[in-house]
Amino acid sequence: MTVKDKNILWTTLRISGMAIAMLIVLVLLTGIFWGSRHFVVRRHVIFYETLPAKFDGYRILQFSDLHAGTFRRKDLHRVVNLINQQHCDMVVFTGDMVNRKSAEMEEVKSILAHIQAPDGVFSVLGNHDYGTYDGMSEEEQKKDVERLVQCQRSIGWHPLLNDHAVVRRGNESIVISGVECFGAPPFPRRGDIYKALKGVKKNDFIVLLSHDPCHWHMQIIPETSVQLTLSGHTHAAQFKVGDWSPIQWHYREWSGIYVRDTKVLNVSDGLGGYIGPFRFGAWPEVAVITLRCLPKSFTKK
Repeated sequence: MTVKDKNILWTTLRISGMAIAMLIVLVLLTGIFWGSRHFVVRRHVIFYETLPAKFDGYRILQFSDLHAGTFRRKDLHRVVNLINQQHCDMVVFTGDMVNRKSAEMEEVKSILAHIQAPDGVFSVLGNHDYGTYDGMSEEEQKKDVERLVQCQRSIGWHPLLNDHAVVRRGNESIVISGVECFGAPPFPRRGDIYKALKGVKKNDFIVLLSHDPCHWHMQIIPETSVQLTLSGHTHAAQFKVGDWSPIQWHYREWSGIYVRDTKVLNVSDGLGGYIGPFRFGAWPEVAVITLRCLPKSFTKK
């Protein structure tokens, strides 16, 4: 290689390195100052043969992974307004309200109290909601979880701790159920799907809230008749380019809708972030899920 060729190669590498560095800086600045506040509404319409007719068009708003300790208060007002503007029948929160301790929700509960829906606001706990990230003893963790649950109840929410409720339209109904966090190690496995569905009939239409999407293929698909599962947890790594994110190396189901036979899972990209405000591609979202009855012309004869 001649001296001229070496100079050309060195110049090319230097320019390429500078371009890559500038791109990384641009992504970081965009993700911190714009992306973390670029709230979007993701909409899904899901058809079911088993959905009761009076629930045709029923709308559920899902939000997840608020991580209140690192969420800007002024942005939370925007999120609450965005949720209420969708005028859904039910609102559900799928876990990770806080980063480390219940006090984070105490600081924002007056804002969250403005979330409204005709059939109520239901919630479950995520892995961060158990106080395991703050060095507390087991007894302190237990008390902190109790405070977090009570805090949610005080603003009119309905925490589902391995439990369920029934929503009625005349003589027809659907079940809204929720389990405590059930994930792959090192995350907690406190969810008890059998306790949560105790008393539910086999042919009931069930919407299940379960924070960690691993629960879907680990237990929900093979062992239950749950038609719709709503999860969060992954954040889509808070970085997504098209349909790609590094989180997919760790999770089978990590963002959006997944279908297995008659069972459907939606994984929310969430709203906040544990480390801090950064989002690129995996914009902070709320999801509006519309349930529809499958037209008879599409059902199997």
